[in-house]
Amino acid sequence: MQLSSLSQWRTRLCGLAVVYLLWVSSALGQTPPLVEDRFWILWERVKFFGAHCPAGAQCTEMRSYSSRALDTNNTGFIHRLFGVPDGVRKADPLPNDDPDAPGVCRGGQPELALGFDPLALPRSVKGEVLRGVEALHLDLTPLKPPPGFGGDFGRDLHRQFVERLMLAGIRVVPKDKAAMLAGQPTLNLYFSFSDPEDLCDYEYSVFASLSQEVLLARDLRIKVAAGVWSYSTGSTAKGHSGNEVDAILRVVDQFVQDHREVNSH
Repeated sequence: MQLSSLSQWRTRLCGLAVVYLLWVSSALGQTPPLVEDRFWILWERVKFFGAHCPAGAQCTEMRSYSSRALDTNNTGFIHRLFGVPDGVRKADPLPNDDPDAPGVCRGGQPELALGFDPLALPRSVKGEVLRGVEALHLDLTPLKPPPGFGGDFGRDLHRQFVERLMLAGIRVVPKDKAAMLAGQPTLNLYFSFSDPEDLCDYEYSVFASLSQEVLLARDLRIKVAAGVWSYSTGSTAKGHSGNEVDAILRVVDQFVQDHREVNSH
């Protein structure tokens, strides 16, 4: 059997056949374990999409696998493939994996790759999504000023948000640095108010949402940005006091409180 080099099967999009051992054992009492060597052949196919393939930064790889049991009595040939020409005894450990060996699991078996079944995990409470968040992106400067406030309304609020987050140990990064954050946490804030001319029925509302990149438990190949924490308040909210700035700042106070609760233990 002639094996192609790694670079050859990458550039030619060919399948690479790799033979590996599966060690199966069982023990009864103090008797020596029963050991059976089983041999498999693994076929890996790599497809490349994008620019400057196969090694370019904009090149994406998609890997697929097929495996078959290898029915052979020529164990000497198999042993030579694994670099043990003198063979191995049943009591000897198996050879180490090749450093480029792929990690293979089927779509319905993510637990083989993760070490746990994501569907079996209990659903986390709301605050858990803030565990480990040390930095986020936030920009309140575009907020439209409500009646009675000047054009620096958004900039002043942004500064106060940043100060309160920094006191809680949370950094705020600009948009061009957000992609470097794990999960790309982004705090979005939406502020709206009714017609300022109708002072009798004037109302305002605030809604904030922290989005992060998440994987779907049913299919870990799907990653999306989703809102994982939210808070809302406004002039009609129960217990609200103060003006528009007070309502908006209540968002950061609640965020810091929830962040502290989950990261303090």
